[in-house]
Amino acid sequence: MKRKILAVTGIRSEYDILYPVLDAIRNHPNLDLELVVCGSHLSPWHGYTIKYIERDEFKICDKIEYLLSGNSDSARAKGIGILIVGLVQTVERIRPDFILVVGDREEPLAAAIVGNYLKIPVAHIGGGDAAINNADDPIRHAISKIAHIHFTICEEHRERLIKMGEEPFRIFNVGNPALDRIRTTPHLSREELSKILNFNIRNEPFIIVLQHPLSSEVEQAYEQMKITMEAVKEVGVKAVVIYPNTDPGSYDIVRAIEEYRNLPNIKICRNLERLEFVNLMRHASCMVGNSSSGFLEAPFLGLPVINVGNRQKGRLSAGNVIFVPHDKDTIKKYIKKLVFNEYFRKKIIDNTKRYLYGDGYAGERIANILAKIKVDDKLLIKKNTYILNFN
Repeated sequence: MKRKILAVTGIRSEYDILYPVLDAIRNHPNLDLELVVCGSHLSPWHGYTIKYIERDEFKICDKIEYLLSGNSDSARAKGIGILIVGLVQTVERIRPDFILVVGDREEPLAAAIVGNYLKIPVAHIGGGDAAINNADDPIRHAISKIAHIHFTICEEHRERLIKMGEEPFRIFNVGNPALDRIRTTPHLSREELSKILNFNIRNEPFIIVLQHPLSSEVEQAYEQMKITMEAVKEVGVKAVVIYPNTDPGSYDIVRAIEEYRNLPNIKICRNLERLEFVNLMRHASCMVGNSSSGFLEAPFLGLPVINVGNRQKGRLSAGNVIFVPHDKDTIKKYIKKLVFNEYFRKKIIDNTKRYLYGDGYAGERIANILAKIKVDDKLLIKKNTYILNFN
């Protein structure tokens, strides 16, 4: 009898990480897959990205609208409650053998809570990571303490979970599934990208700009984005600017971005499909902003990154990341060095550990583990290894 996996996805970036795992599960002879789609996937303002999931032909068993229209932290907290209620109803109806989640947002937290109370093992991708100064960091660790199975994306994260008291038999270092998709994404030429984006990057250097709000600095989100955009404007290099995630402060970042829409050197994208995004990373001179993709995916492609501000501080760098403050002149300095100084750029690339976060075959490993792992009281009843007496 096939094991049923219920995966939960709520945002485009996390779906990109999940996709190779979902595909491997779908193609595994001993596994069956159903998907809960929620959050920004169902929001027209964020591009209604469920259309990509439907195009990929995954079986969607439920759609849960929990994302409240607002720019405050209270909207996000209230939304978690709505999501939990919806997930309980879905899980009770589906009765999966496993719940699969990824990352550090409200979707995996809600799913982990539901699985724990309904006695369904929760498999979490991305535990043991760290990015201080953001509400997502303690949320990630909270999910790890609830989850029954851990799929880490590098060895340091596996060791961190053990230090947190997680039992080693639960932890599997499989690598970052997002790299599977990079490995298998077809190559597009600059000519093809230029036609798709309606933006000429055929023969000149360009950069990617992707900056999200930071929960501890929400009030500064607009000004922080303005600084980055002013730096890009003054350097004058071609730039593909992508909308942020749905966190509080995202409306302010979008407002700042839109003020630069009519500049000839800037192309603004609400959403990009994986095909375009991966190929932009393949051809770009660097990435600017504070996206986790700069740490977890860019090294695999040898792409230098300018990480602006405090978001991502504490995260393990493969050597491709330059940390800078929200200072226009400093951002300009490093954009110029990475775009126009070939020696400097080559030095960054040569010092990058490209396979720190895996080799591009994580999806198959995760599917095989879910198909074979023994489900019993040992797996379902969690113990902390730092407690010496369990009696």
